[in-house]
Amino acid sequence: ETGAVKIYEGALLALNLRRTLRFPPYSNSARGTQYEDNLRAFAEEHKESEQGHLDLLEEVLDVEEHSVMLPAWRVSGIALGFVSTFFCPRGMYLTTEAVESFVEEHYGYQIRRLTDEIARGGKYATNNNNSCKCDLIGKKELLSMLQHCCEDEVEHKDEARERAAEGPLPWFQWVDTTWQLFVGIGSGLAANVAKRI
Repeated sequence: ETGAVKIYEGALLALNLRRTLRFPPYSNSARGTQYEDNLRAFAEEHKESEQGHLDLLEEVLDVEEHSVMLPAWRVSGIALGFVSTFFCPRGMYLTTEAVESFVEEHYGYQIRRLTDEIARGGKYATNNNNSCKCDLIGKKELLSMLQHCCEDEVEHKDEARERAAEGPLPWFQWVDTTWQLFVGIGSGLAANVAKRI
């Protein structure tokens, strides 16, 4: 969620710079200005939603449980949001769709794991093959929170896909596919690094 908040901050920085520089091709026309204003509203709304998710997660995580990689995720998120928006504002919608697709999958894994633990009465396997019984009520509350956040992420993904389809379309379809593959792989690598560090 930290990275997502920062992606939207990066997009907003790029939109501000585009407006200041009157960066073509969109900023120099009424249609382009409206397109960028719509993207600005999208980024602001989604940033607020992601901040809400982040706040919820920070309530349940102790500071010691935060990734030491948070500074890198902040910088990476700002850079991704900025780059994907500055040169072609539609890129932000593609980025959002790719990131949210990964996040939906990531939340889905956590939701399935918690559902399984709850079904076993709150027990989960530890690294030494022992079983640990944890607070069942707490797990149910966490599951509910993750389901809520995941539903939001799916809505964000679907909205981004719809807005990207409105255009302007790329000169070649492989541009979209390649960018989304790049963003998806990067998201997966970041999550894997966070689990290990």
